[in-house]
Amino acid sequence: MNWNFAPFNGLYYVAWGIAIAIILGIYFIFRNKSEKTKTVFMVSFCSFIVALFFVYKCFLSVDKQYLTTYDVPLERFNWFNELPFQLCNINMFIIAIAVLTKKRGLLGFAFFLAPLGATMALLNPERGFNGYSILMPRMWGFYGTHLLIVVAGISVATLGFYRPKFKDFPTIFITFFGVAIFAHIINLVFVKTGICKEANYFFTMNPSSVGILKMFRSWIDLPFLYLLPAIAILGVYMGVVTLPFHVVAKVNKNIEQQEAEEIKEENKETINV
Repeated sequence: MNWNFAPFNGLYYVAWGIAIAIILGIYFIFRNKSEKTKTVFMVSFCSFIVALFFVYKCFLSVDKQYLTTYDVPLERFNWFNELPFQLCNINMFIIAIAVLTKKRGLLGFAFFLAPLGATMALLNPERGFNGYSILMPRMWGFYGTHLLIVVAGISVATLGFYRPKFKDFPTIFITFFGVAIFAHIINLVFVKTGICKEANYFFTMNPSSVGILKMFRSWIDLPFLYLLPAIAILGVYMGVVTLPFHVVAKVNKNIEQQEAEEIKEENKETINV
């Protein structure tokens, strides 16, 4: 059997199938559990992803083939460039914090950005993670952590911690800017002090190899600010995802109001009799 793993090959679809099965499994196992039990599970689940992330990075730090692929000598591997501050993996922490604090801005950020960021990474993996055997630590580490982040982000909704609403958008955008500014400050500190001159969390410094970000940089040739057009795309994405929830909530509200009116009418008839 061919164990090489790449976007849109057989193993790739199998991996997504497993992720969907895990989402459904989590839902059916915990749907009738208490909120406390769900919270403990989500925090534990995110802690597991964090542990897996750092195990995978440890393997990556001594992976000579990976380092050769990128023309980076083994002694130049820099942990400060591998910290979980990217759009996808920072959600390992944000999801846990969000379910503990119940802050809708954080919950919305986790729900919208965790699956989006992780899926973008899975659709456009860097060359060191494309076409190699899934049995290699860096391959199962990269794809495993990102798929589990997708699972965690969607489970925020399926377990009932969050239902998206249009009125949440301002706080979500504020949260997004806050996290992005935090990442940019980290980048500036690492670059200016020489701790890590390649630091580029959230791609605030440069677009790297991401095609659409390169286009944005051609429009606005300034670090961080060149990402502003992405906010419009994020808004459209959030709107498309929120619309079905909005429609369902409105239909349920109308049904509840109709049932309440019917009960009220029945009570009136009983009193008159």
